[in-house]
Amino acid sequence: MTDDLGGEPLFEKMSSDLPRPIAPGVTWMSSCLEFHLPTRVIHGHTSTYLVQGTEHSILIDTGNPSSWAAISDTLDDLLGDRPLTYVMPTHPELPHTGNLPRLVEKYPDIVAIGDIRDYHLFYPQVVPNLRAGKPGDRIELGGGQAVVLVEAMIRDLPNTLWAFATEGGVLFTADGFCYMHRPELDDEDPYHLPGECGLLTSELDSPPTVENAAMFTGSALYWARWVDDADTLYAGVSDAMEALGTRIVAPTHGNVIDDVAGVLPIIRTGHQSAYRG
Repeated sequence: MTDDLGGEPLFEKMSSDLPRPIAPGVTWMSSCLEFHLPTRVIHGHTSTYLVQGTEHSILIDTGNPSSWAAISDTLDDLLGDRPLTYVMPTHPELPHTGNLPRLVEKYPDIVAIGDIRDYHLFYPQVVPNLRAGKPGDRIELGGGQAVVLVEAMIRDLPNTLWAFATEGGVLFTADGFCYMHRPELDDEDPYHLPGECGLLTSELDSPPTVENAAMFTGSALYWARWVDDADTLYAGVSDAMEALGTRIVAPTHGNVIDDVAGVLPIIRTGHQSAYRG
């Protein structure tokens, strides 16, 4: 992994096994789900990220309910006998909030923070654990680590929020910067090879494809089919990322992006390709 300016490696290339650290105090947790299309099978990440400081910890998104056993075991391994302090669901869709009741059951004192305006309708049993958050709110985790809530510049729901881990410059983008990928197939040119699910984009043999970025954008960000705004949108995204000091982009669906300058144009072109005007 190198920084955006082509400097020295931030981390040596690691095993593709997950969980794995991607920045100081930030661990990438993930599971891939299969999507069966008429002619092929496509993989989709459903990642969660644990940010730890010396005093507190926060989980970004909850993961899909089907992956709860693995998520729970991973949290046990990473946290030991310390409880999870916070969870920040980026928006109220199943891959992002589906394990919220289980997290509250596992950690009764956990605080679920974010734009929670309709969470009480989906999960009335967790209302005592909900805390409203807004862009600019800062969650101190101790030891210089903090997570700042960030306005989502690419969103699929009105109350989508992003987050930023200050120590490593990691921007958690929910459904922004997302794309699909493929498992092992008998194709001559597979989009996804075995063992790639846990690789950073700089570690992949080839970068994400425009096709798979467009496929995800047109599905999850349905408005992109009718709004031709990719150039303006991503210019604003780039400016905001630079202002934050972003070094790594951590989407929920897609490999962690550590070569941001190289992948951003692909994601932007995929967004443009999703437009059906």
